[in-house]
Amino acid sequence: MSSTTAQDKPPGIARFGAGAALLLSLLGIGVGAYLTVLKFRMTFTPCASTKGACAIGGMSCEDALQSSWSTLLGLPISLWGSAFYLVVAVIAGGLFLRSDFLRGAARPLLLGLALFDIAVSAVYGSYAFLVLKAPCPYCLSLYVISALLLMCSLFAVHGAPRGLWKRLTTRRQADLLDALFVAGVVFVVGLGVQSVGFQTTRRFVDANTGCAAPTTALPTTAIVTGAAEPKVGIALFLDLSCPHCSNEFRNVGRAIRSKELDVPTRVYVFHTPRAACDTDAFPAGYPKHHPDAFNGGACLAAKAAECVEKLRPGAGFDMIAALFALQADPDPNGGPLFSPVRVASKAVDIGLEIDPDDADNELFQCINNDKDGPTRITAHQKFAVEQDYKVPTGYVFPIENGAPRLDTVNHLQSDYTARAIINIVRGMVKAP
Repeated sequence: MSSTTAQDKPPGIARFGAGAALLLSLLGIGVGAYLTVLKFRMTFTPCASTKGACAIGGMSCEDALQSSWSTLLGLPISLWGSAFYLVVAVIAGGLFLRSDFLRGAARPLLLGLALFDIAVSAVYGSYAFLVLKAPCPYCLSLYVISALLLMCSLFAVHGAPRGLWKRLTTRRQADLLDALFVAGVVFVVGLGVQSVGFQTTRRFVDANTGCAAPTTALPTTAIVTGAAEPKVGIALFLDLSCPHCSNEFRNVGRAIRSKELDVPTRVYVFHTPRAACDTDAFPAGYPKHHPDAFNGGACLAAKAAECVEKLRPGAGFDMIAALFALQADPDPNGGPLFSPVRVASKAVDIGLEIDPDDADNELFQCINNDKDGPTRITAHQKFAVEQDYKVPTGYVFPIENGAPRLDTVNHLQSDYTARAIINIVRGMVKAP
């Protein structure tokens, strides 16, 4: 005899809500899993990840998946989301079959999960639209799922016995705790299985998959730091308006200045703003154009870094670090990320003796009149376009007899720590 009788089943509208919530949660698991795959590819096999693969219409997932908010405790936020929707699926599925699932605690628990989902979606949606200004189409689908899930959970609690919540929180607290325990176990198991799969799979992939060695010599650059007679070089192709570039630059900077680095290493910085700094050089338009770089003044920032290096040799690397710091300090008046005054103020911070409010200070004169810096920037951009580099691109290469060996390069993954970079540098030096 079946343990589920007609009397055990929830009312029609409540059962519909639970069933719809189950379907939505399964859809959420699927979308979350797909985003996790995209994040994995972008992180661990960046060269094999097709640019724009997650684009729908004019929207793309790249900025969202490369932001600092895309991971939590070292795991993709989408992986956490899939585990969450697994919990919702179990609760909704049980409630679909039995109105007294988890001794009646399933209904308020489902509603609570839906409210939590809405709150998280509101926070991430605000970040995507207001901070990144680049909403991810698949993330938008999750926001829609969260809204529909809340509506379905309201249907699911229809017909619940009066005073159910009061009884669960007063006289039947054990039932509520049991339900929370079940939800917690499902979440931990779902998260754990995915985490093991994610971390295990990364051991079987190579960051250089799909990466081609440079076909021509590196262009000339003025901004370098590190050993005077290096055995290993690190090339960084950066856009100062790119948050992901900031992370990679910071980790490489920590590695190059670490006491653990026992191999003479030199870092070469190449400017690849995602906007044409010289429109005549790209008459058909810059292939890697990004509105944030164009509107944010990325070309101005690159010129400023070049000029600081010219005016104070050796300070260009520190100027880049200072300019990256502006990403965490947006203009309170809504101005561009890099304005002349904001750029000049950072130059003062690293020791350049100028008045940021003086339109004729030596930094502004250099930015407006110097020809060498813009020429180098354009050369860097052309090289990156020819090699089809993404932003950022970074790789380590050996240096023999003072010359780079670009036939043997090791591309950096976006999540490499300073210690990981140091280990790659050590691996580039041939054993005697």
